[in-house]
Amino acid sequence: MKKIQKKLSVVLAVMMVLCMFTALPFSASAAETSEETSAGNKINVTSNVADPVSYDYNAQTEQVVVTYLLKADHMIVDTQSSLTYDSKVLKLASTTTTNTKNKVFPVFQSSIVWNPSLTNQVLFNCSSLDLFNFKSENVYCTFTFDVVGSGDTTVNLNVDYLTGTEADTYDELFESEKKDIDYIYNSANKVAGAAFTAKAVLVQGEEPTTAPQPTTATQPTTVTQPTTAPATKPTQPATEPTQPQSGVSVTGDIALPLADDGNGIYTGSTELEAGSYTFKMSVNGVAFGNGSTFTDKTTNAKYNSKWTSSTTLKATGGKYTFKFNTAKNTLTIEYLAPSKASIVGDINLDLQATKDANVYSASVKLNKGNYEFRVMNQGVRYCCGYTYKDLTVGSQYNSKWSSASTLAASGGTYTFSYDIDTNKLTISYLPSGAEVSVVGNFTLALAKTDKENVYSGTKTLKAGNYQIKMNNYGKLCGTSAVVKDVTPGLVFNPKWSKYTTFVATGGTYTFTYNTATNTLVVTADKGDIPVKVTGDINLSLKKSDTNVFTGSVKLKKGDYSFKMNVNGTDFCNGTTIRNATTGTIKYNSKYTSASTLVAVGGTYTFAYNALTNQLSVKYSK
Repeated sequence: MKKIQKKLSVVLAVMMVLCMFTALPFSASAAETSEETSAGNKINVTSNVADPVSYDYNAQTEQVVVTYLLKADHMIVDTQSSLTYDSKVLKLASTTTTNTKNKVFPVFQSSIVWNPSLTNQVLFNCSSLDLFNFKSENVYCTFTFDVVGSGDTTVNLNVDYLTGTEADTYDELFESEKKDIDYIYNSANKVAGAAFTAKAVLVQGEEPTTAPQPTTATQPTTVTQPTTAPATKPTQPATEPTQPQSGVSVTGDIALPLADDGNGIYTGSTELEAGSYTFKMSVNGVAFGNGSTFTDKTTNAKYNSKWTSSTTLKATGGKYTFKFNTAKNTLTIEYLAPSKASIVGDINLDLQATKDANVYSASVKLNKGNYEFRVMNQGVRYCCGYTYKDLTVGSQYNSKWSSASTLAASGGTYTFSYDIDTNKLTISYLPSGAEVSVVGNFTLALAKTDKENVYSGTKTLKAGNYQIKMNNYGKLCGTSAVVKDVTPGLVFNPKWSKYTTFVATGGTYTFTYNTATNTLVVTADKGDIPVKVTGDINLSLKKSDTNVFTGSVKLKKGDYSFKMNVNGTDFCNGTTIRNATTGTIKYNSKYTSASTLVAVGGTYTFAYNALTNQLSVKYSK
């Protein structure tokens, strides 16, 4: 792109923002120019850049969701459009809950400048030198309308400008001779390579099963919708349902039959919008009450058939699982917040919030094979074109990239964890049959020992840093600690999603895990490595115990300067040893000063622990 073209792109971006507040001409739709609509009930979705489609609707059609899709050969730098409709038939749904900027423009999002408050039309434009990716077909815009009238009606999108670029990145845009591409200029299709598709989805309400109530009648208080609920209608029926076959259900604002799980436990799940819901439990037609107020979840709340007050659930919105124990008359509500991240492609998986801030995670069982996928982060697609062999401990994803990731799975359970702030993906891998194991940069199945709940396994590791979690019968447990070589007892938790950094200096490591306490103990054996005393004393030590190396030498009276050498690395401590020491002196590879042994003459035995790097010197005549 030439420099003058880049400047024009920036100027155009500014002019497009200003045009939202000036009287630029926009193409009028059929809804604006036609006379009174006919007696038909047809929704026509049209555009100057897409083939028209039509849908029949009826008295039960509550909403219509109109979507325009775009697939472009190159990245998009700017666009301007207008959407027109007939407000006698269609009303733009709430712009604070349903038609939010991020939902209407999932690719453009905060780059959009728009005006949805005009009568019969929405004007919008955007420009960004970070570029927009429509190389795979994606949503250009999607609007939700409430049906408020009848008759034939038209929703029309007029795309005034759509500019592409040969550049793929911000840097290429300014540092190379990449040219602009006028896909659409002044509402005219100038260049091939940008294809739009129009479609709509009709949202139907329920068919009425009883005669409508007079408008002056007072509705029963048990079916009044919560005042804090959002504008869209709840999916819960307003009338009491027929008792399910199990005989146990949630009744009231929440109508949910529960299934028999055995042992007197009945379970059911439902999606609820934000709002207040009142309900009771029903067991074989008998109502059980508890006048408490719950916020999203509770555990073993007591219910009684003698209590008449309903429970109030103040829901923030998401998935709610009701578990009722008919033997104890207790209710547990489990809550899952709406997913902000998901895996899409050959693997489709909603990720759920974890205890770690901004990290969303979920697990899936996969057979052996290659799976392509991308990540959706709050409506935006993020990519990374790497191929993973079973796992990754923190790959960077970017909304500007387009290539799919590939998981080359050996088969087993895979846990995807995504940080929605840093856009990093971690995949943990649990092979089939490894019920208790260390997972992460390496996988180690642990075998049951003769101690209850204790499992153990051994692995030889080279020097390096390893990211690990513990698998406790399918539950991945984490902690963000840093461990070097050994630990006497590190506690893990299934609610923690972060990895432990295991710093190995090299050797054979035994991992012992208690599945009841989620506690890990690590011991290490450095093996039979070369350990020497060097300098004025030249002595090779031999392994005498786990990690302990020993050797003796006869020395005359005098001062001897020396260092310890472990597997080719010098370990130092600048202290002076007067004839002997008990082993409290610790050596370090970062130190450079030699030690001094002040000998009185005789036999000196050096014992060095290669794991703790501690030296003791014994003296005998």
